[in-house]
Amino acid sequence: MSWDGIMSNLDTVKSETREKLKLLIDEYFYKKNNNQIDSSEAGIRTWLDKFLSIFGWDVTNTNEIVQELTLSGEELARLNSIGSSHKRPDYSLMLGTTIKSFLDAKSLDINVFTDKSAAYQIRCYGWSARVPCSFVSNFEQLSIFDTRYLPEENVDANVGAVQISINEYLNQFDTLFEHLWISNIQKNILEKLYSFKSNEGKNTLDTEFTKMLSQFRLAVASNLYDNNIINSDTELNYFTQVILDRIIFVRVCESRGFEQNDKLKSFISSPQGFWESFKHSCYMEFYEHYEGEMFERNARFQTLILDNSVFEDFIKKLYYPYPYKFDVIPVKVLASIYEEFLSKKLAINGTTIIEETKEEYVRTNGAIPTPEHIVKAVCEQTIDFDSFSTIEDIFATSFLDPCCGSGVFLVYCFERISQRILEIIRTSEEQRRIHSSLFFRVRGEYYLNINAKRKIAICCLHGVDCDESACEVAKMSLALKIIDNENKAVLEKIGAFGKKLLRDIASNIKLGNSLVDETIILSPQEIIDIKPFDYLKAFEPVFRNRGGFDYIIGNPPYVETKHYKAASPTMHLYLSTKYRAFEGKADLAVLFLEKCLSLLNNSGKLGFIIQRRWFKTDYGKSIRYLINTGKNIHKLIDYKATNIFKGRITYVSLMVLTKQPNDLVKYSFCSNDADEIKTNYENDVFLLHSFEELDQCCGDETWSFESYDIEKLKRELTIRIGTIGDYPNLFIKDGIQALWKKMYHLKNFRYDGNFVVGENGFGEEVVVEKDATKEIIYNKQFYPFKNVLANAVSIFPYEDASTTIVDFNEIRLRWPRLYSYLSANELRIKENVECRNGALWPSFTREHNHDLYYCNKIIIPMTAKDTISTVTFGRGLYMDNSNVWFIYVDGASNDVIKAIACVVNSTIFSVLAKSGANPQSGGYYKFNKQFISPVPFPTNAIQTNENQCVNRLSDLYSEIIDLQNLYLNSQQFQRPFVSTQLENKWEELDCICNDIYGLSDEQIEKVNAIGRTVSRVSLLEEDVNG
Repeated sequence: MSWDGIMSNLDTVKSETREKLKLLIDEYFYKKNNNQIDSSEAGIRTWLDKFLSIFGWDVTNTNEIVQELTLSGEELARLNSIGSSHKRPDYSLMLGTTIKSFLDAKSLDINVFTDKSAAYQIRCYGWSARVPCSFVSNFEQLSIFDTRYLPEENVDANVGAVQISINEYLNQFDTLFEHLWISNIQKNILEKLYSFKSNEGKNTLDTEFTKMLSQFRLAVASNLYDNNIINSDTELNYFTQVILDRIIFVRVCESRGFEQNDKLKSFISSPQGFWESFKHSCYMEFYEHYEGEMFERNARFQTLILDNSVFEDFIKKLYYPYPYKFDVIPVKVLASIYEEFLSKKLAINGTTIIEETKEEYVRTNGAIPTPEHIVKAVCEQTIDFDSFSTIEDIFATSFLDPCCGSGVFLVYCFERISQRILEIIRTSEEQRRIHSSLFFRVRGEYYLNINAKRKIAICCLHGVDCDESACEVAKMSLALKIIDNENKAVLEKIGAFGKKLLRDIASNIKLGNSLVDETIILSPQEIIDIKPFDYLKAFEPVFRNRGGFDYIIGNPPYVETKHYKAASPTMHLYLSTKYRAFEGKADLAVLFLEKCLSLLNNSGKLGFIIQRRWFKTDYGKSIRYLINTGKNIHKLIDYKATNIFKGRITYVSLMVLTKQPNDLVKYSFCSNDADEIKTNYENDVFLLHSFEELDQCCGDETWSFESYDIEKLKRELTIRIGTIGDYPNLFIKDGIQALWKKMYHLKNFRYDGNFVVGENGFGEEVVVEKDATKEIIYNKQFYPFKNVLANAVSIFPYEDASTTIVDFNEIRLRWPRLYSYLSANELRIKENVECRNGALWPSFTREHNHDLYYCNKIIIPMTAKDTISTVTFGRGLYMDNSNVWFIYVDGASNDVIKAIACVVNSTIFSVLAKSGANPQSGGYYKFNKQFISPVPFPTNAIQTNENQCVNRLSDLYSEIIDLQNLYLNSQQFQRPFVSTQLENKWEELDCICNDIYGLSDEQIEKVNAIGRTVSRVSLLEEDVNG
């Protein structure tokens, strides 16, 4: 449907909805005028049911609306007996199992516009569930509350609220429709309307709760250390985490109605004090009620001494009037909060306890939880939950997360398995008869009981993590999920008040290193640190009964293996010899792929969200070879968006591998932005991914499925004409490596006689001898054939353009101004970079391409949207090591160099190079040696001057430069005429290049369909405006 058609249809829907609302209002006033209105909350809910239905909601469909049931008789008496209020908002507006907003009903006795208590309550619920806005209504009044901000008690009810009375409903209809129409809510229009992201990190549930947990954890740990003999950081972290987890778990159980209301608060006022009362209840009452590893009877735990004062403030903050509503904070949200929290550890520092970032997270600046919608996508693309036809099939299936963290993937699998079992129960009388002990029915709805939920965890779910705290949190996540999302009307029937509810549910959550098995030879301390893990022993029934896991899902860590070389040499050596995929800069994720493929049974599937840099790099060759030769790729989704993970730039793909070989790869390139991906996946649109079926790659070929046709062409050309890396005496080089660029590179420089004056990276003016420096080119506003000027000079303590060092003593005699500068900053430099010993300390730590200062160069910016080149002949110039490369052809004539530069600037070369290069954010690519060298290149045509191509390209080189200079020196109104001539010349250049590449008309059409990202004339315009 066209955009005009969509808008026309929407206008029709709005018009019809407005008319229905008018009729409902008329009906309401008619009955009110005839004293037929029940003004109680229950009576008002009948009108709100109709109100919501008008806006597209099915109030009987629990995937759209979950209503709080009204209790009576034994159900109410049972809850009252344990002092549980368990009152949520009357309507939870849902998208499947995800809360999108709330509507709370009030009686006509309540003035919704002025009642502070009602306003505070809904603000707390909305904020706790992380929804942008929530609603309160008695039908005659409707308040829409902004729930992004941390709620404060006693704030007037009209603050941060839109208030609409029934007499204004029709006049304010656009506002009502925008906020309440089902598609708007389910497609995250409210998040855009309330600029949800602009408030991220400012008093949100995540930041506030994480901060509170962190402060409490540090206080508990310090008190533990002061009052007990704690022998290690590990012991300190473990007991602190156990205490924290148990408190949060009990508080959630209270909010869900499983425990007496204010249970934890009662411990504060007990004669024994909080700690002794809590400790006793953990050993007796909670153990008997839940058992499980959450309340394992640990003798050491029972001996711990803690001051009651440590707990009082924290416990009070878990209750009213503080805003945390644990009955609506989703388990997945708690798990994601813990995920960030787990990147920090407690450490004994002398006599104090400090919090520090764990080693494995230092380089990534902390842990980033996998977004819920990405967890959903990985699981749904990997696992066909609908294929399970019987409950027996489900309980015989094994699921593994080998790096489970807080358990978000396992929690999602738990949810979907539960849903599928209920679907089977609803539709199969035979399955209901066989499995009657797993469910019950109330008011026409089927519910799984606690035993059924326990069985899902015990039979199906398996998790491993090398972090003790992560394992504890994963266990807690599963435990919370088992008691989660139950209506208070069914607590008795599900077995909420029975004994040992959580028995054995965490038996398959294991502490261990998924990548290191017990064949490694370790010292006693290394055993504790590395935690070798044997899957065959730990999950023996899985391998005995199924031959391995049916499904493995997760988000493996993106940590380069080289970082273990210093931190754990033994583990680094083990990984390098154990895994074929271990190579160069390879990260741990590729090792997880190799390991997990070996853990699958013959029909097993593996689904990961994974960084894809290695798809095209040299260090990915080994893992690509392993997967390509096994034809393991079943499905691959490449995401263009780089901001899918909060606060990080990532280049990720969703990969599904199978143990059995696949003839074809199902491939999809997702060009949606991050917000669209979230909305689509939440609404199950990921099921509609358009997949192409492509051939598997061979050997260690790179994966460029997004440009499949170009890759085929590339392979054909490589065989037929070779690559630029094969060109005789052609070398692809980068720049010099200054000791410390911030101190050695001088920008905004000028020459003053025998001196150069410039600014270092600290903005300080520096004056040194001219012949102690060399000119440097940066990647700044490049366009083809640009006459480049130096962007900086680099201090260069060497003899001319050589590797012969001028030591510090010689610098003093030869270059006194440089000596003075280096002397004044010697300590600063040595504190920041590693230096050589003695008088050699000012020299670079590596002499790199020094002898190529004066050679002819074809300069190529590394980070660009297309391949771009320019040429310098015989001029002294070094490249910036970090972002500029150049081609040097030994013995080549000037015409040949110009011709090669023309080819690099051609459309065909750029398209071929982009297909193999790693994309960056903003449409950029990395064109370094690794990605330039394999690009097909017409070597023979250039060497033999086929059809005078070298002469023709050399002439075009000069003609284009002349036109570009004319363009740059023209007035604005004159440039379109020059631009047309330039485009013609570039088209002529492309035609020559297509000829010497030997492209067919069909191949040229495919190349031009991709083309250059930015036209070469537009680059010139950018320079004019730059």
